[in-house]
Amino acid sequence: MKKQLIFILLSSICLTAGCARETETISTTDIIAKEARQDQSADLIRIHDRVYKRSGKDMTIVKKDLVSITTVQKQLSGKEALADRTATDWPKGTKLYQSKNSTGELYVFQGTVAFRYEAIAEG
Repeated sequence: MKKQLIFILLSSICLTAGCARETETISTTDIIAKEARQDQSADLIRIHDRVYKRSGKDMTIVKKDLVSITTVQKQLSGKEALADRTATDWPKGTKLYQSKNSTGELYVFQGTVAFRYEAIAEG
């Protein structure tokens, strides 16, 4: 009887120990953001599961042709991780724009100058 009781006790401990392990899931966007942050000079913005990198200025774009989608919630400093609605070079409150037909590009205005950001592709 004691052997059966000990066997049942040990079996239940082994089964519960296997269930207690937590697995950490990392999204593709988190991986892209981490890799992009390795370049400390990169001008990056993360919005809605995408990481955007500055690709230059666009003198032909005007605000009236775009839609305001959100604002930067935090400007990162140092080696902080790139989280949703954060930017490396723009302060909190900066408005972010997209065209109605494209999610692969993002725009930030400084006066009348539009800075274009392109989504970093997976892989």
